[in-house]
Order: sequence, then C-alpha cells, then structure tokens
Amino acid sequence: MVSLFRFLCCGLLLGAGLVLGGPAARAQALPVPPRGHDFLTLTVIQSPYKNDCRLLLTPAFQGKTELKLEEEYDLASDKYRAHAQSNALLLNQLLSDLSVAGWQLADTHAAQQGPATSATVTRYLLRKAKE
Repeated sequence: MVSLFRFLCCGLLLGAGLVLGGPAARAQALPVPPRGHDFLTLTVIQSPYKNDCRLLLTPAFQGKTELKLEEEYDLASDKYRAHAQSNALLLNQLLSDLSVAGWQLADTHAAQQGPATSATVTRYLLRKAKE
C-alpha cells in the first residue's frame, strides 16, 4: 500500500514537473520585450483670420493630412459659436475614429502663437502599440 502511494505521488510530481517545466511554461515565464509605440500628432490651429484655421495630422490618417476648420473670431456672436461647435464635432469624430483604429491620447499642449490676437495652437499626441 505504501509503495502504491509512493508510486502515485512520484508519478503526479513527475507529471507536474514535466508540465510546469516544459517549453510552454518557460515561454510564459519570460518577459516579452517591449515593441514600443507609433505616434501621431494632431495640430489644431485656431486663428481669427479666415482660411487660417486648420487641423493637421502627422503622419497622415486615412489619407488625410489636413482638415479645414471654421474661424472662431468672436464667440459672443452666434455665428462663431456655431463655428466652435462645428469644429468640436469634427475633432470629436476624428478622435473617435482614431480610437477605433487603436490610437490612445497620450498628451495635449496648447500655446498662444504671437500676440494675443493671433493664432492658438493645440497639439494632441496620440500613441499606438507597434504591431
């Protein structure tokens, strides 16, 4: 009876050692080297001057490198508030499309360019794990 018990215990331990010590188990235990990220920058240029408002994509996304935005000169005006809302909808849709494509927002930065009446530039940095 003791021999049978010893035989079963040794068999179970040996089997467990083969399973846990096999190549598949060792492969799971090794750390996966990082592959890094790809980056995409959205640059939103808001200007009081007509035709200066742009959204730039670097690198291109879905074949687009630039989208025109409406000017937002005076937010006290209904016209310009509508422009601001239209621009926000365009930006939200683009961010949603980028999210579906695997891009994640990593950072944002806004800065005034030149005197107070000139353009504001906002950059959105997105990243996606390399495949």
